[in-house]
Parts: sequence; C-alpha cells; structure tokens
Amino acid sequence: MLRNAATATGGVPRRPGRPGFTLVELLVVIAIIGVLVALLLPAVQAAREAARRSQCTNNLKQLGLALQSYHDVNERFPYAITFTPENIRANGGSMSTINRNPHYGPNWNIDVLPYMEQQSLHKRFNLAQPISADVNREPRGTVINSLLCPSDSYNAIKFEDPLGGLPNGASDNWARGNYGAVSSLSHMQSGNASFNIGASAVELQQWDRRPWTRGIMGANLSLSIEQIEDGTSNTMIVAELRAGVTASDRRGIWAMGSAGASSIWGHSTDDLLGPNYCVPSADNIWGGTTVVEEMGGNNGGDANLATLCMGTGSGSSSQAGPRSMHPGGIHAAFADGSATFITDSIATHAPEWNFVYRDPPTEFKDYAAWEKITCAQDGGTVDRNEF
Repeated sequence: MLRNAATATGGVPRRPGRPGFTLVELLVVIAIIGVLVALLLPAVQAAREAARRSQCTNNLKQLGLALQSYHDVNERFPYAITFTPENIRANGGSMSTINRNPHYGPNWNIDVLPYMEQQSLHKRFNLAQPISADVNREPRGTVINSLLCPSDSYNAIKFEDPLGGLPNGASDNWARGNYGAVSSLSHMQSGNASFNIGASAVELQQWDRRPWTRGIMGANLSLSIEQIEDGTSNTMIVAELRAGVTASDRRGIWAMGSAGASSIWGHSTDDLLGPNYCVPSADNIWGGTTVVEEMGGNNGGDANLATLCMGTGSGSSSQAGPRSMHPGGIHAAFADGSATFITDSIATHAPEWNFVYRDPPTEFKDYAAWEKITCAQDGGTVDRNEF
C-alpha cells in the first residue's frame, strides 16, 4: 500500500486551503460601510433633532399652562422684569443705568415657579432682597430641566458676572434658561423712554404709553387676558432664547430680570427683524464687549458672528431677539397655552429704525405677521399658515 507522500516524509497532511479576502475586497467592504454610515447619519441626526424639538415644544406648553394658572389666581400675567424703587435707588436712580442695574427683582420665571411644581424652590428665594444678593445665590443656581432646550449645549454653562458691582461678590451661580417673555417691539429703554420712581412702583413709560408695541409681559407691567385685544391664540407670550456662549454672556438666565436673560425686547427694528436675525448689533447686552473679546472679537468672521449676534457698542441690556439652535426657526408659546414652531422666514416689516417709536400706523398696515403675533394690542389678525 502506498503511503501519502507527506506522511512518508514526516510532514503534516495538507488540508484544502480556505480562500481569504484580498486587499481590494477589504477596501470595497470598508467603502460600502462608509457609504451606508454617510447615508444613515443624517437620518439619525434628524431623528434626534425631532426628539429635541418635541421636548422643547412640550417645555413651552407646560410654561403656557403654568402662566395661565398664575393668571387664574392673580387676574393678570406676571411681570417680565420687576424694578422696585429700592432697586433703582441702589443703582444710582438714573435713567442711563436702568438697563444695567444688578439689583434684580423677581422676574416672571420666579413668580411662576409655584405653578410648575417648583413651590419648594420658590420658597428658598428671599424676595425681600434682590435676586442678585448673596442670600439668593443657591436658589438662582438651581438647574430646572423644563426651562432648558435640549438642542442648546451652551445652557450647561452657568453665568458668572465679570463686571461685579454687587455686594459680597454675589455675581456667580446663575443657572441658564432658554425661554423668554415676549415683552415689546421697542427697546426696554431708548432715548425717548423714561421712567418714574414712585413710593411703591417704577413705571417704564415707553411700554405704558405705546400699547401697539406691547407684548403681554413687560417691566413692572403686564396684561390680563381681557386686555389681549388680538386674542390669546394670536399672541405669543414666551419664545426661545439662546443661552450665553461664554460664562460672562448674560443671555439666557432663568432667574435674572434683564433683557436677553429672560425676556425679549426690540425684536422688530432695523437691526433685529424676527427670529434668529443676526448682525453684530442685534443683541444689545450689558457686558457684550467682554463676550466678543472672549470669542476672539468681531474679526472672527462669519462663523463667529453667527455665534454671537452681538456687538461691543452696548453698555446695557436693552435689546435681545428670540434665538434657538433648531434649524430654521424657534418655538414659541401662545397665551392660550398652545405652542408651535415659528420659521425664520416669517414675514416682517421693512427695516426702519423709528418704526415702533412713531405714532401708530394707520390700521397698522405696516405690521407683518411677526409684529402681529408678538403684539397684544395692535389690532391685527394673522393666519397660522403665515408662520
């Protein structure tokens, strides 16, 4: 009997070889996987953003319901910003400093806490002292998830005031928020605005004397449902805000009663026309110069401008627009408790600096859809299909 040659020579019997992948085949497989990932990634990102938008809409609906509950008890909506005579006098009492007053009173967010299952947090505030006082450091730094939009990663950065001006250095630990009261088409303070300090109240005459520019919640003033002449389903009450891009950026702070921090002002002028409108002077914010410098200055180009939307010329917080990280628009709550998405392409009036400071236009013919839904007493109606 003949033996296998390999066995005869002491070798190992050979088994049939298994063909392996060639380098070309491996590269083809890797390329196919890469194409599949590239095709699936946008779909995954879109699904995630859809979930974040749904959460943001739900947050605003809950805020709308809480505001209605507040109204049921108090027969008006809360003030966006509160100034007391003591607050104003503590800051010198001059007209030029009302928009950079660090002695903040309670704002609408604080007032509505008991109506959004945050009664214990509300009780931790000492409302006899400014919210900026050291005694209120702990409650103002509390993170409230329902006030945060999941699409805005900047809202994890707490605010620390580099300008100081507060006793005992009480200028840090301010938690962020992404929702602001829709206050007025005009600036919180402008050259032809004024205020009176009474025994128990401070009146911002600009908001009081020009009802056609009003939102629902102003400074030391607010409306009741009966005073919303355009109807609760036609009038925005809260809209999205961007959180500050640095720790010293005071935009998007839920407990701070300041334009840009928790309220929206001057959102229909020549340099701020509607949602996500962005030029270097769009948001006039106290400390804006510091923020711009921290981000590399306005010489950072278009990418830097799109992040900041603010300039270095403002020494006070008087103007801030609605902004979001959602592609194409912002979410907003209406006074009837509903919430919807407002596209960046919503119609606005033509840019004109003195648009909101002149006498009321005849039948408000110059008001476009944006002005109509942000004003409560302009007499205009709007079709929801317009936004």
